[in-house]
Amino acid sequence: MSASDPAEQKSEVARPRLQKPRRAAAAPREERDGEPRLRILAAAEAVFATRGFDAATLREITEAAGVNIAAVNYYFSSKDELVRQVLDRRMTPYTAARAAALEALVAAAGGKALKIAEIIEVMVRPIVELSRDDNGGRSLIRLLLQVRARPSEDTIRVFVDRVDPLVHRFVRVIQDAAPHLSRADIYWRYNFSIGAVMQVLTDADPTSLRLKRQSGGLCDTQDDEAIVRELVAFIAAGFAGPGMPAVQSLTAAARSDAAAPRRARVRS
Repeated sequence: MSASDPAEQKSEVARPRLQKPRRAAAAPREERDGEPRLRILAAAEAVFATRGFDAATLREITEAAGVNIAAVNYYFSSKDELVRQVLDRRMTPYTAARAAALEALVAAAGGKALKIAEIIEVMVRPIVELSRDDNGGRSLIRLLLQVRARPSEDTIRVFVDRVDPLVHRFVRVIQDAAPHLSRADIYWRYNFSIGAVMQVLTDADPTSLRLKRQSGGLCDTQDDEAIVRELVAFIAAGFAGPGMPAVQSLTAAARSDAAAPRRARVRS
């Protein structure tokens, strides 16, 4: 294979085959024609993603679902419970895909050390690939941003139950691959990583495409492979950097070097 062969330029990271979940911007036929509970969930997801949890009304949801208010009360008891179940339903596919991809990666390594880039790819690929809806939008990302902006006890509980155990698992695996980092370093950088993912996927929504416009088309945020590639490179570089004690030492040394000429002028 020649050096210019594109196959050699691809990442060596294994790319897990992800089972795409049922998308919900437009309710599938089996949900529209199926039991009322599924129709309510599909309609609520579309309305919440467009209008927000607070602004959305049960009337809007019931009209979209073709049911009455009594059906919402019967199946969900309250709007808060409906929000919780919509989030749980939408988040389960990508968190399950993440968990399965991570465990498959660890098992395939057979006890050998993993590369940071391999771990980061299975962290970001599922949410990049599974967050699109039927219109190409990022309805899941819009829902998650609302949770972050206006958290409630119910929505926080969804994250505690569904997301936090997997975060702790990723932290342990990253710790083995990056022993130069403290546990605190890894939690900080994991959180920064999720911020980067949320930012670029927000820009990737067809209603925005801000990065694509800013770059004059150089950065195609409608290309999932490009998003995954750039996120992996950026986040992996962050985890490869020195731990906080080393950073503090470097910063102190740089400050000392910068202050030396000033001290010399004062003495003279």
